[in-house]
Amino acid sequence: MKRKTAVIVVIGLIIVFMLAGLIAPLASKQQTENSVGENTENNIENSTGNNTVGGTEASSSEGGGSNSGNAGSSSGNSNGNESEGNNDGNAAESGSHGQNSVENTPTIPTISFPYAISGTDLVVEQVGAYDGYFIEDGSDAEVSGIVAIVLKNNGSSLEFVGIGISQGTRSLAFTGSLIPAGATVILQEQNRAVYSLDPYYSATATTKIADSFEMTENLVSVKDNGKNKLVVTNISNNTIPYVKIFFKNYLPDENIFVGGISYSITLENIEPETSTEVTASHYDSKYSVVLKVSTEQ
Repeated sequence: MKRKTAVIVVIGLIIVFMLAGLIAPLASKQQTENSVGENTENNIENSTGNNTVGGTEASSSEGGGSNSGNAGSSSGNSNGNESEGNNDGNAAESGSHGQNSVENTPTIPTISFPYAISGTDLVVEQVGAYDGYFIEDGSDAEVSGIVAIVLKNNGSSLEFVGIGISQGTRSLAFTGSLIPAGATVILQEQNRAVYSLDPYYSATATTKIADSFEMTENLVSVKDNGKNKLVVTNISNNTIPYVKIFFKNYLPDENIFVGGISYSITLENIEPETSTEVTASHYDSKYSVVLKVSTEQ
């Protein structure tokens, strides 16, 4: 398996992701589902949150008047000159009021990063451009310069998170599943929007909190067996009709998850006290972490 490198360039920061091929195209995807909380190996799930704020610009010009007069002995000419000067003075005063009106036009406030999303324990630490493989939909297509964020979860574990960030006239959407408490994760913009230096106006989040991620350790044992293999053992006395294992891309040296997506693999009818070796195309023993094991459909 060849080592792959992806790069996200963020303001003041360059993170190099040594993904060791786990986001390279390795297998075809068979089925797509849409529901909240899971993105899987064979079942890819997505949810989108959009927020749009429009920006307004104003420009101003100053109006002014000039006083001119023609010297003469006639009082009528003198009065005419005085009248002309008064009119020009009024024009200048009117232009000054117009300038004040523009200067007092309210502006839409912008946000900067790191940015703590109101009402949540989430912080968008960085926003930048990502080059590499697009992994959020399982396609592993090569992309260049798309928007990505570094998100820190300072609260409880999350089954699902949706982030909406407004930038000028466009909305950026990011989704993720199975985000552990205290974890940092890199999320790619789900519509592959290209990075821009335009200002940001708001960031909001939708979350589904989990007390913990189910592991069913009293029923099933899941162990790494090197490279892209897992050994699943039924440690109970009964046949287990259904086991679903969820895992995510992870960089241990940087202590960061890569991608909102969570992959999964499903087994059926595991006999008591028997082991089964399974191959998961997106799993890598060095760069993957099993986060959830479920025996309920």
